[in-house]
Amino acid sequence: MALFPISTSIGDLNGSGRKLRGGYYTPALIGEFLAEWAVRSSSDRVLEPSCGDGALVEPASRRLGESGELVAVELFSEEAAKARVRGGSVVTVVVGDVFQWWLSNEPDASFDAVIGNPPFIRYQDFPEAYRQSAFDLMRAEGMRPTRLSNAWLPFVVLATRALKPGGRLALVLPAELMQVGYAAELREYLTRKFDELHIVTFRKIVFDGIQQEVILLLGRRKDCESAQIRVSELATAEDLATVNLHAQSPTHVDLEHSNEKWTQYYLDKREIGLLRELAESGDVPRLSDYAEVNVGIVTGRNEFFVLRGKDAASQGVVEWCDPMVGRSVQIPGLVLNPADWSRMHADDEKVLLFNLTSDSRSDVPAKALGYIESGEESGYHTGYKCRIRLPAWWQMPSFWIPDAFMLRQIHDAPRIVSNRTNATCTDTIHRVRVRPGVNADQLAAASLNSMTAAFSEVHGRSYGGGVLELEPREAIGLPFPRFNGALPVDDLDALARDTGSEAMFEVVDPLILTPMGLTTSEISTLRGAWWKLSTRRRQRTRA
Repeated sequence: MALFPISTSIGDLNGSGRKLRGGYYTPALIGEFLAEWAVRSSSDRVLEPSCGDGALVEPASRRLGESGELVAVELFSEEAAKARVRGGSVVTVVVGDVFQWWLSNEPDASFDAVIGNPPFIRYQDFPEAYRQSAFDLMRAEGMRPTRLSNAWLPFVVLATRALKPGGRLALVLPAELMQVGYAAELREYLTRKFDELHIVTFRKIVFDGIQQEVILLLGRRKDCESAQIRVSELATAEDLATVNLHAQSPTHVDLEHSNEKWTQYYLDKREIGLLRELAESGDVPRLSDYAEVNVGIVTGRNEFFVLRGKDAASQGVVEWCDPMVGRSVQIPGLVLNPADWSRMHADDEKVLLFNLTSDSRSDVPAKALGYIESGEESGYHTGYKCRIRLPAWWQMPSFWIPDAFMLRQIHDAPRIVSNRTNATCTDTIHRVRVRPGVNADQLAAASLNSMTAAFSEVHGRSYGGGVLELEPREAIGLPFPRFNGALPVDDLDALARDTGSEAMFEVVDPLILTPMGLTTSEISTLRGAWWKLSTRRRQRTRA
C-alpha cells in the first residue's frame, strides 16, 4: 500500500478515497531491494500487509518457488485485483482490513519475511472501524496509542508479531520513526524485538510529489535486551544497487526512548557520547530553568485576524488591533526593537492583530461589527478553531505579550529573540516568558551556541523541505548554558543580523560554554554534531 495520503475525504472510498489507501506507490528500485533483502529462500512464507496494487508483491513473488507462499492483504478490491495479477500463482490476496484479518487468523510467528509500505494515515482520518482493532494490537504489546498515533505504527507492530524467530522485516516508513515523540514506544519495542536493525536513509526525496522523507527499516527478528543498529545514508534510491549494509560498525542501542531519538545515530560514537554525557549531567541547565515556551496565538483564520496597516485603516478597525509578528524574517536578529516593528508597519507588512475583547455582539462598536460581519460573509467563522470559541468567534484566545520569541521552524539553528516591544505573535513563532530574575536580552544572547544547537537537531524533527521544527515541550528540554548577565547583547544582535549561526557560535561559545568547563575539543565536537545533522537536513532535495 502507498505510504502517503492526499487531501481527499477518507469517508469517500470510491475513486477519490485515496486518503485511506494512500496515493504514492513504492518505486521499483526500492521494491527490488527490499524483496532481495527479506526473501532468502524460494520456500519462504512472506506477508505483505498493505499491498496496494502489488508494487512489492511482484519483486517478492519472483524470489519464491512453487513451495513458497506470499500472503498479501489489501483493503480495496480494485487494487487487490492488480496485486493478484502481479504476484502470480504464489500469491494469495486477502481483500479486507489487515487488522481484522489478523484477529480472525492469529498468524503470530508464522512468516519468514514481512515486506511492506504501510499507509500514512493520521488519527483523525483513520476510521474508527479500523482504528480500534489496530490500536488494540498495540495495546496488547504494552503500548498506549494516542490521538497523535499514525496508522503506520500498528502496521509495524503487526509485521513484527507475524515474523518467526530469525525472520526478516523490510518496510518503507516515514522518517518520523527516527524522531517523533508519538513513535517513542515503537522505537523501544523494535529494539527489544530485533537483535539487528538497519536503517537506510536518503539525502534526496525518493517519492515523487511529496516532501515527506522516508527510510527503509530492515530487521532480523529475535527477542533481546537491546538491538544493534546501523544507519546507512545514500544519495538516491539508485545507490541501493551498490550499498554495503555492513560497511558501518553497529551501535548498541542504549537510549532512554522517552526523550532520546534515533536521529542521533547519524553521529559517531564520540559525538553521541558527549551529547549523552551533557544530557545526563546535573550541572547542565535546561531552557526550562530560565523560561517557559508556549505556542503563539492560534487565530484560526489569519486572513481575517492578521492585517496590514492600510487594510486595518480602510476597515476602520485600527483601534482594535495590537502589534504582532508572524514570520521569522520579521525577527532576524536577537532583539526586536520598537524601531524594527515601526519600520515593518511603515512598509505595510502584516504586523497588526485584530483583537476585539467584546464577547457580546450587542457590545461591539459599529465599525468592528461591520468587519466581523464581513468575515462571516466569507465564512471565516465556520472554521473549526473559530466556531468552537463561544460565545464570540472573533475573540482572540490566550492573548499575552511575550518577553521573547523563539522560532518554531528553523533553518540552521534555534534562536531566541528578546521582545522590547509590545508585540505578540501568531503560532508560526513560539512565545517565551522568562522566569523571575532572568533577563530576556541575556537569554537571547546566549541562545546561539553550539551545545543548544546540537541538541536541537536531536530533540526536534525535520521534514522533507529541510526545516527543523521544535515544539514547546522539545524546546524547554534543550540543554542551555549558564550565562553571567554580561553578554554584549546589542553587539551580538547586530552580528546575528549580518551573519549565519556558525559565525555566531565562534563569538558566543567562548563567552558561555568555556566558563561552563567545556574544552575546546568538546565545543568543536558539539559544533561538528550540529553541522553534520543540520547540513544533512538542509541539503535534502528531490532526486
